[in-house]
Amino acid sequence: MTLLRLFILSAVLFLNLHCAHTHLDQLRAPNNLKSQRDCVGQFSALNTQSYKKLKAVNKRSVEVNSSAILPPSEILTLEPLEPQNYKRFSEENKITISTYNVLNLKQMVGRYEPDLTTGRRVKTKPEAPKSQSQITGVAEVIKEISPDILFLQEVEGVESLANFAEQDLQNQWRPLIIKGNDSRGIHIGVLIKKTIPLHFDYESHRDEPFSNEHHPEIKKVFSRDFAVLLARPPTGGDPLFILAGVHGKSKRSENKLDPESREIRTAQEERMVEIIKYYQEKHPNIPIMLMGDFNAEVHSEPEYSALREFNIKDVLDLTPNALPVGDFGRITHTYHPQGGSRKASQLDSILLVPPHQDFVLKAEVYRYKNEDGSLKAIPQTYAERQTNPSDHYPIWTELDLQKLIKRN
Repeated sequence: MTLLRLFILSAVLFLNLHCAHTHLDQLRAPNNLKSQRDCVGQFSALNTQSYKKLKAVNKRSVEVNSSAILPPSEILTLEPLEPQNYKRFSEENKITISTYNVLNLKQMVGRYEPDLTTGRRVKTKPEAPKSQSQITGVAEVIKEISPDILFLQEVEGVESLANFAEQDLQNQWRPLIIKGNDSRGIHIGVLIKKTIPLHFDYESHRDEPFSNEHHPEIKKVFSRDFAVLLARPPTGGDPLFILAGVHGKSKRSENKLDPESREIRTAQEERMVEIIKYYQEKHPNIPIMLMGDFNAEVHSEPEYSALREFNIKDVLDLTPNALPVGDFGRITHTYHPQGGSRKASQLDSILLVPPHQDFVLKAEVYRYKNEDGSLKAIPQTYAERQTNPSDHYPIWTELDLQKLIKRN
């Protein structure tokens, strides 16, 4: 490692630790947000600048195939159950979209730890059924939000999602899922309300290639998938809108050359931007939304600088009562390392691709509730987090359906 790279990494690490401490202080006193916002801004600026320099020093650290986007690896089609209701649907004022990492929908996939001899992850704890109380908790959250379209992360498979939709959601949503690349078997899934009279094409981009000298064993850029949902009128034609779902590579890594998997997430982000541009060229003037668990803060961390440069906007920034970056109300995940302090972050987002960013009516991060209906506090400990249905909080947004339709 060159002296320049060592200096850059040291500076980023120092400010990261400093900001984490400041962030925790603000979580304990959420009404005092100035120092938190200042810290996030400084961290974002230094991280972005430093990571660009780091990439310039080692141009081969991240290599993404810039050739034409591969055709979708797999396409599923969902026809409307009641196409005759499209006219009435097209006169509605709003549509609700949501994203939710459910921490394994019905089956915990076990624990994986690094093998010190091979560097690969090996299973150290077997699969186990998720508790029915947590499954019911996830279902109750979904029913309360009542999204028309919901992207889920960490779904174990087709059967799991279908059973959940039928048994736990009383058959009110239709499931869509395509198997992705995750070695543990967790995938991106979609639930669509049965009353939505649209034609859906669900396209997988799981086979997009990856080439990186620090990760020679990885051949596909997306750890799970980059799944794209095109919503069309029942008679076909151009999409009314396009939704893309992502579950970014986690920060867990056995690779000392990429200790937080930032190189992988950077490559994923760059490929996402290329795919979004592909859909923009294929379907000009159609609104596109990107959502899911990014496993890093899109608004500040360096691996998502290309999305920021692309001027993608978070729905939480586009509401009449927008929350500033770093605000307590934007937390979607808490992390509780052994022997360390809690870290609370916004890892989940719903992002609007320019130029169509003027149709957000409302957006919120959902908060879990106690049995009496009162809001539960953000977990301070791992044990407190375990009482929630998931380690993530869902985000939902209401969109102006008339503006979406009139784009066409």
